[in-house]
Amino acid sequence: MNIMNTIDAITIVEGYDAMRIFLEAVWRRHGKTDEEIKFLVGGLKWADGAPVDPTMWEGWLAAVQIACVGRTHESAKN
Repeated sequence: MNIMNTIDAITIVEGYDAMRIFLEAVWRRHGKTDEEIKFLVGGLKWADGAPVDPTMWEGWLAAVQIACVGRTHESAKN
């Protein structure tokens, strides 16, 4: 497996899946006892081409937009 560099780009969908996989790994590492993470991961899974919880997807898109705006502002400063 190749290690990604900080300048590598991924799609919004890949980022969403990466977040889900990361949270799932945290959940497993903590012995599957944290019900909040389990609930969150469950809502992030895909079913019929869409997230189980559409609100999670909308929140993800909002977070991406905020991050991108922040990145644009940082680039403008440099």
